[in-house]
Amino acid sequence: MKKLITPFILLFICAGPAAAQVSIAPTSLFIDDQNRFGTFLVLNSSNQTQEVQLEFIFGYPATDEEGNTYMRYDDPVAESEFSIAEWIRGFPRNFTLEPGARQTVRLTVRPPADLPDGMYWTRIRTTSNALSPDIDEEIQDGVSARITFRFEQITAAFYKKGNVNTGLDIKDKEIQLNGDKATIFAEVHRTGNAPFLGSMQLRVINDSGDEVYSNQNFTTVYLNALRKMDYDISGWPAGSYTAELTFLSERSDISARDIVQTDPVTVSIDFQIEQ
Repeated sequence: MKKLITPFILLFICAGPAAAQVSIAPTSLFIDDQNRFGTFLVLNSSNQTQEVQLEFIFGYPATDEEGNTYMRYDDPVAESEFSIAEWIRGFPRNFTLEPGARQTVRLTVRPPADLPDGMYWTRIRTTSNALSPDIDEEIQDGVSARITFRFEQITAAFYKKGNVNTGLDIKDKEIQLNGDKATIFAEVHRTGNAPFLGSMQLRVINDSGDEVYSNQNFTTVYLNALRKMDYDISGWPAGSYTAELTFLSERSDISARDIVQTDPVTVSIDFQIEQ
């Protein structure tokens, strides 16, 4: 009896390599007009042969009205101004990796000659799935189902042209207290011709001048964003406090030579904890 194969495809978008079938390094790639070439590495960290496919799509981290971050891919105005998805080429874009094998992908950027100075970008979407066996290799008669897991990883590629600069303009600020949690918000607009890639550092000072809380997170501001940081205030005594949120052009996952530097920007907000 001829067998019927019913395929199911499950798609997972991975936030990091721990959940993925392949690993990618680096996760942020920088190319400039002095050397329009770059490379990144794809490693098969699974025990199965993997099929890998690369695509270039424009997108950037944006925020909603509550300060939650999401990837935005539907901004045609920004795409027409900042995207390199149509200029970047990768080789190879489709390949197979045996378990433990690695593949170097070579990229080149060919922008228009009249491109203004600035930093441009694209997302690299790397999709991987286990190599499917041929139907003839199936040994069970009758109806069977084959489930294919496809993993997507999104990494970034940047292109720097000429003189690049960045900065931040704080348009608004707010603190919200909700039970044992406090949240500081900052509406931030990027200045200059390059995205801000850096960190947010939060310090909270009590009315005696003592630091009672500190934390630091990675952040980006590609265009405009509503950035926030939460912190636990349970058990804090009643009194006056000052929250200082500082944006720094530094982060441990990107080399300092690749980050467009700018002066730190700090916003301070006073708040009260009542008895």
